[in-house]
Amino acid sequence: MRLRLVPAAALVAALGWAASSPSLPAPAPNSTPAPAAEFEARMGDDSVVKVTLAEPVLVVATKYGRLTVPAADVRKVELGFRYPEGAEAKIDRAVQDLGSPSFETREAAEKTLVGFDHLAVPAARRATHSPDPEVARRAAAVLKKLEDKLPPEKLALRDQDVVETTEFTARGRIDADQLKVRTRYFGDSALRLADVRSLRALGGTSGAAEVTVDASYARANHPEWLATAVEVAAGQTLEISATGRIEMRPTLPGRYASGPDGLTNLAALAAAAPPPAGPGMPAPPAVGIPGQLIGRVGPNGAPFVVGSSYKGKAAGSGKLQLRVGSSPYPQEPTGGYKVKVTVGGP
Repeated sequence: MRLRLVPAAALVAALGWAASSPSLPAPAPNSTPAPAAEFEARMGDDSVVKVTLAEPVLVVATKYGRLTVPAADVRKVELGFRYPEGAEAKIDRAVQDLGSPSFETREAAEKTLVGFDHLAVPAARRATHSPDPEVARRAAAVLKKLEDKLPPEKLALRDQDVVETTEFTARGRIDADQLKVRTRYFGDSALRLADVRSLRALGGTSGAAEVTVDASYARANHPEWLATAVEVAAGQTLEISATGRIEMRPTLPGRYASGPDGLTNLAALAAAAPPPAGPGMPAPPAVGIPGQLIGRVGPNGAPFVVGSSYKGKAAGSGKLQLRVGSSPYPQEPTGGYKVKVTVGGP
């Protein structure tokens, strides 16, 4: 999914100053406050800022009720789509008008929704399941018009936030428009969720760790590496196991799904539907295949294939870094891999 992009220059604006955010209450006497959770916040324009979450908990509204999740247990948050100010109410009203007794009102509502472009996609999808046959029919017509004119990445919008913890994954909506954070350069600030794509916990130990490598590391022409907190010395034994799935083409769920070993059936898929070629598309990866989990030790270490399981001795020293073989498709991939890392003696 892709959130509304914001220019990098708006990063400071996305972080409101402490004067507008009330401070946290002091802990009760004799109580031991939980350690503050440190995160990497990825903004809408792909810029990154490290923040310490000043909120003790995240409240997530799910279909099964409201969950109160300790911030210290959160490993990653993928933010769902959020509307620009004022747009949601207008779109909801247009969806309601799809079932109006007036033919003219129904026709105008369709045109209004199509005019909202990708912003109307989530609401139109929901409305196709309406118990009102007229609403469902017209919503399907709106969705078809939007699918015909929008690129795939603008159709892969997700309503829900995905909150991964040490114990479970919650899907719903974080019950807040902003989170109180502390940053090295801006002090106490307010992070607007509409301007954020994801939050990734930076915790970990030098001997072992559990890491999530999300689908953003599999995007076309996106050679960024995820630096884990696992320190490795030359000659140490490195054991890595990975599970999970990345949808390379979310608009065709299941057909282009990759595990940590990569799209092993890529040749057959390419024969059935060749990926686009030309400027802007990725060159074949130097190591591994699309969707395959790849590692290296230190920023200058030689890349090696991890796949679903790896065991070997580190050739160099530094922090373990991970990434995914680039997708050959222009869509925004979804999903991710859960990775367990253990470092042993020589």
